Amino acid sequence: MAARTFVSIGAILPFLQNAAAQESGLVDLQSTIQSVYQEHAKAVVRVKVATEKQSEGSEPNVVLRVFSGFFISDKGQVLTSYMPPNETTRVWIEQNGISYLADIIGADARTNVALLQIINLPNSFDYIELIESKDRQTIGAFAFAITSPLDFEPTPKFGLVTGFESHFAEVEFPFTYTRLSIPIGPAEGGSPAFDANNELTGIVMATLPEVNSSYIIPSKALARIVSQLSQYQKVRYGVIPVEFEEKADAYNINKRVLVKTIVTGSPAERGGLRAKDELISLDGIAVESLNGVRDLLFFKDPGDFILFKVKRDDKELDFAILLEPQEDHIRKSETAKPGPN
Repeated sequence: MAARTFVSIGAILPFLQNAAAQESGLVDLQSTIQSVYQEHAKAVVRVKVATEKQSEGSEPNVVLRVFSGFFISDKGQVLTSYMPPNETTRVWIEQNGISYLADIIGADARTNVALLQIINLPNSFDYIELIESKDRQTIGAFAFAITSPLDFEPTPKFGLVTGFESHFAEVEFPFTYTRLSIPIGPAEGGSPAFDANNELTGIVMATLPEVNSSYIIPSKALARIVSQLSQYQKVRYGVIPVEFEEKADAYNINKRVLVKTIVTGSPAERGGLRAKDELISLDGIAVESLNGVRDLLFFKDPGDFILFKVKRDDKELDFAILLEPQEDHIRKSETAKPGPN
């Protein structure tokens, strides 16, 4: 006679509870995705740009480019990807199958951002509020995006926050970008990204197809960019003609930031900085990484003085260094390099 096996309810209850919890979690996630989409989809638009380039001795070559974008005010301002104002012949957005002409308020090649003003406003549209004081998310937090891919309607996407970098390969960013595990395809640059609280966390500005990821400009930096484009039609960058480098400390535990090179005759050199100086703080804020250095400098204006505290030969020294206009360090034959695409 075969033996009977009895399993108590107490033994299987944890498994049942775990399965129920997982199902509940998936339902919650689904609900969050739907909530983000329903609240913000009507603010997302398709942006089309006709640019014209003419080589010497040839006919003008008109190129049509397509991006995503989104309204950020009830006045009809739209944020999207960069377009060269001097080469752009026509800009328009599409919403619900209807086209609306737009003007370029300002554009910044370095961050890959453009700010538009819609000329003939739609009868009804939503907009997404920029929160300047928005805190940075933590790694592993849920991330959401609403894109306008190709000729499709606004489309929800979901992923995680996966990192924070102020450079990728040989490309240096002017501040720290947020990396998301959300792949971005054609025409999806310029999409808004959100957190689980339905709040804007940034604008998608770069794709990393090798790792199915993308970079966003975080809300705090984005708010400054919008303010600068509105006032000056460009972003005014301050420059300290110094190259910094990040190295491990003597115990190979923490990072430290050092002055690598200084432009000869620059205010930084005249102010007292020297190669191999170790940065302790900037304007009283402790320096822990290159990300922090670039973030602090980005939020300063040309003409500001930055208080450097450095370590040199076991001594701590203070220097006030002038933040120079970027234009003073770009030759006439050079142009600003756009951010990663």
